[in-house]
Amino acid sequence: MIIFVANGYTWIALLFPVILAIIFWKSSGINYTSVKGHNPFESDDNNFERRRIFDNQADNSVSRLSGNDVIDLATTTFQADGNDLTIRKASGNTKIIVPDDVAVVLDVTALSGVVKIFDEITQVNAEHVRYMTPDFGASEKRIRIMIHVGRGSVEVIKG
Repeated sequence: MIIFVANGYTWIALLFPVILAIIFWKSSGINYTSVKGHNPFESDDNNFERRRIFDNQADNSVSRLSGNDVIDLATTTFQADGNDLTIRKASGNTKIIVPDDVAVVLDVTALSGVVKIFDEITQVNAEHVRYMTPDFGASEKRIRIMIHVGRGSVEVIKG
């Protein structure tokens, strides 16, 4: 009969990878974000305000450690001087759905990944990519999107 005797460090070494795997498995789902739409920080109860720990309080900024995101700009109220959207994440795929009548300036900084902008695809390896729609200066609705991602793909589509 073999008796397994372990000190506290052995148990930590055995349980730590399991706990991390569970945390990253739970956070790897796709998040759907509607900019300037429903505010997840509003409370129905007068006594409590609920906030998720890793969500931002600003409507024009998204910061995440990892995970896939789909950001729909269909319900966004566009200002006369233009809107700004900043996305920062360490890893994961990002898909941005832009309305058909909106002009876009896209600044992507990535360590590695693929950038797909309106059916144009480019591979990024520790580079900065900038894209501007031809009608940006004349359009009444415009948005500047800045994305900083360590590893992952960025896709911008009309919709």
